[in-house]
Amino acid sequence: MKIRTALILAGLTLTAATTVLAQEHARVEGPAFQVSDDRPLERDPADRASRQLKVPVILDGVTFPAGYDLPHQALSFVLTKEDVANKTVHAFSSDVVAKEFMRQQKSGRLALGSNAAGGLHMAANDTCDWTQDYSWFNKNVGCGGSDVLTLYQPNEYNTLDFGGWNNTISCVKAACVDQYTVIYSCRYFDMSVDSSCGDPDRWYVLPGQIITDLNAYGMNNRTSSIRFEY
Repeated sequence: MKIRTALILAGLTLTAATTVLAQEHARVEGPAFQVSDDRPLERDPADRASRQLKVPVILDGVTFPAGYDLPHQALSFVLTKEDVANKTVHAFSSDVVAKEFMRQQKSGRLALGSNAAGGLHMAANDTCDWTQDYSWFNKNVGCGGSDVLTLYQPNEYNTLDFGGWNNTISCVKAACVDQYTVIYSCRYFDMSVDSSCGDPDRWYVLPGQIITDLNAYGMNNRTSSIRFEY
């Protein structure tokens, strides 16, 4: 009887220990993504289609083909001189990583020549296709339309709800200054997928860069706010 009781107790102890270990394993090794009732809204099919790129995208260091279905999360896009030559574009799920990437790119550009005018204007104009100290926007692919919008440092556009400019920009000429011209797909630089911002992305346009057709990069007719950023 004592032996049987001891065996029963040992079995119960082992079962309890196994349950605890299983719970600990589930807690540590469980799914990294938890779905909750307050989860952000997903992009609708129209939003997903509008941001499909017509060039290969280097997403977080991995190259994906043109037309790749980008993740639903907000992304930061950067187009380098090498991207223009190679017909690619960089995208980052972390804006911190995107900014470090741009910092390294900027260090390389500045190595080509020093800055003038207190560092506000790039001295080496061969690094700038657009040599003006203001950014220039057009509603037409090819930049040939009569409607023109300009932006000078340190100004910004929280919204483009004037003159029919919201979600109409197809051409960008970025100021040849020490900051990137950044176009946002949502108003007030919002980067959260919610009821007021269904398709958040940001695009860092290299100083002095001219993009005549935003269709290739999934940003055509999506700009709702603009500012300068390092």
